[in-house]
Amino acid sequence: MLKDVFFDVYNKFKLHFYQEIFQRFQNREASLTTVETFCMEAIQALARPTVNEFATFMRISTPNAAYKVSSLIRKGYLRKVQSQADRREYHLEVPSDIWITTMSALPMWSKS
Repeated sequence: MLKDVFFDVYNKFKLHFYQEIFQRFQNREASLTTVETFCMEAIQALARPTVNEFATFMRISTPNAAYKVSSLIRKGYLRKVQSQADRREYHLEVPSDIWITTMSALPMWSKS
């Protein structure tokens, strides 16, 4: 019983969240696709992963991950930062101004 109620509330919250995200990004010139939005969320949550770490976490091929990352970099939503410890390695980073703008567009994070 409690499990069913929780599941119902969770689904309603999730659907509302997706509605808000879609509404906010729909009119942007370089808007993100749904998959790109999920990629951004994962990259932010993984805290500066490499392309390989991102691919492994998402359970997709490294070339597929590299394609998605390149698209996000081209749109200005993501950047690659060279590792100081190992110059051959690059970490993915969501610029803080992009993340703040993206999150502040959602009602749950706005200060109003």
